[in-house]
Amino acid sequence: MSIKYSICMCNYNMEDTIERSLLSILEQVNDSFEVVLVDDGSTDNSVKVVKKIQTNYDNLRLIELKRDKNRKLGFTRNMAIKNANGKYILLHLDCDDIFGPFLQDFAFLFENIERAAGRHILLSGHHINMADRDFLLTYGPYKNIYRGEDRDLWSRLAKVDEYVPFDHIDFVVRIPKKLKKQIFKTIYDTFDHMVNDFRFGVSLRRYYYLEFKNIGFFTLKKFFFRVLIIFPAWVVSLFLGKLSTKGYLKSSEKFTEYRDAKRGTYLELMQRYNGDDDVSFLSIKSKSIFKC
Repeated sequence: MSIKYSICMCNYNMEDTIERSLLSILEQVNDSFEVVLVDDGSTDNSVKVVKKIQTNYDNLRLIELKRDKNRKLGFTRNMAIKNANGKYILLHLDCDDIFGPFLQDFAFLFENIERAAGRHILLSGHHINMADRDFLLTYGPYKNIYRGEDRDLWSRLAKVDEYVPFDHIDFVVRIPKKLKKQIFKTIYDTFDHMVNDFRFGVSLRRYYYLEFKNIGFFTLKKFFFRVLIIFPAWVVSLFLGKLSTKGYLKSSEKFTEYRDAKRGTYLELMQRYNGDDDVSFLSIKSKSIFKC
């Protein structure tokens, strides 16, 4: 059976979780799927773990890169897509997540939705996205940033009405990390996300305004931590420079409005596109997972 679907994943030092994550995928897909894993120069034993898994799964491909501090997650995602053999790409599957047995049905629904829409789209579900490979290469690539590379692409696609938010029950579970590693990752991710927000044009004054406006979304401790690092993140963004916003929706608020307006279940999306919503699933539970 030829490869039709490529699951693109990126890894950096995820030794503690990568085996459970990969097996949750490989044990549920057939030979029409491949997993393309790009390792971004890991210094732990995660590459050894992947090579061990490869002895039992021919459809797991490993691409090893030498560590480059200037190469961010966006570039690594581009590398995975370019090296994929499938016509369709499943994206944003992380190496610290476990995936329920619904990937094949998700791919099946994507093809139905895209066919009904009559054009290429990026279907954005919970912790999983899917699109035609050539379409991604045309409308990409991802920007070479660590956090926000996904939302950056989504905003560009929303501008041309080809970003489709898909409402379904989340079938992805995050594997708990060791406390020290989790704290470090939370700090790093939050700071980097703020830096990129500033580089995309959010002003310092507006950032403080939004933080105080959304104070109810965080614990008091997390709120004060976020407020404390806003100014340093702004300073770092000045040194790194602005990122292009050409071809974007005008603001993050506009993107949120678009996403909320366009979001739909499978049945709602098929009704919107006048498609046939009669489906049969591989998994008995898929009907409830995808709200059919």
